[in-house]
Amino acid sequence: MSTENKGVEFYVGLFLVIGLVFIGAMFVQFGGVAQTFQGHYGVTVEFPNASGIIKDAKVLLAGATIGYVEQQPYLLVRDGFGVGVKLKIRDDVKLPRDSQIVIDQSGLLGDTYVDILPPSTIDPNNLIQPNETIKGSTKPGLDVLQQKGALVLTQLSGEIDALQQLTENLNKNILSPTNTQNLTETLEHLRQTSQNLNTSTSKLDGILAKGDAAVDSAKKTFETADKAAEDLRTAMGDFKKTAETAGKTLDAAKSFVDTGTRVLKKAEGGEGALGMLLTDKETAANLRAFAENLRRSGPVFYKDRAAAAQAEQQQPPVKRRSGPVSPGR
Repeated sequence: MSTENKGVEFYVGLFLVIGLVFIGAMFVQFGGVAQTFQGHYGVTVEFPNASGIIKDAKVLLAGATIGYVEQQPYLLVRDGFGVGVKLKIRDDVKLPRDSQIVIDQSGLLGDTYVDILPPSTIDPNNLIQPNETIKGSTKPGLDVLQQKGALVLTQLSGEIDALQQLTENLNKNILSPTNTQNLTETLEHLRQTSQNLNTSTSKLDGILAKGDAAVDSAKKTFETADKAAEDLRTAMGDFKKTAETAGKTLDAAKSFVDTGTRVLKKAEGGEGALGMLLTDKETAANLRAFAENLRRSGPVFYKDRAAAAQAEQQQPPVKRRSGPVSPGR
């Protein structure tokens, strides 16, 4: 064998060894063989429905792989049907007992896996123990949506059939030729009624105009009545003032009459100047004489003639000597 052939065989053997190592590593990494070399503890989860879960499905905690499904789900028959799923969890991962374990799906058509949702606060004294059985729940997946979609489509089909039947009944009973003719006549009557209503409305406009005029006239009448009432109130005020003035005048006249009555009573009793004039004749005569002298002589050349005449009557007569008087005397 030549040296050149030995070199080719060496490189071919090296390539095959590298390929086998790479294939083995891929098998260990993606075939789940590496999981068997790690320490795990078992946990059983009871689901109401574990559709889509298969053996070696991943178990994720907050998106990180922490274990796998040990075997295919098995049926549980107790109070109701359920499914048991055995999980293998890594020894270095401790799960809180109040975690929520659900079956979820990556994407619309992706693989189904078991998702563990831990609580916001973790109690280190309340952890899931090995070989413990806990309750899980299921998120609605594509199969659930398909079931609900089928149910909705069935209901929709029934509604469409009912709508079609209703349309047929409407065409037969409501939209028959007789009903169509009646509807046409009804619309014609409605049109005539509308025209009559328009005519009545135009007549009503004239009535409303007259009513407006009557309202304006009544308004003016009320304004005149208000003015008359105001004048009446003014006249009543003036009458009240006149009545008050008349009352005062009557009171003054009554006072004057009372005063005259008192004066007359005093005069009849001889009291006062008027009583003296009425009862004393001498005083009355003197007053009469004073008036006559004042009328004859006036106030400047006043002279008491009656007193002078009386004095002459009381003076004795002068005795005259008889015979001639001598011039020397």
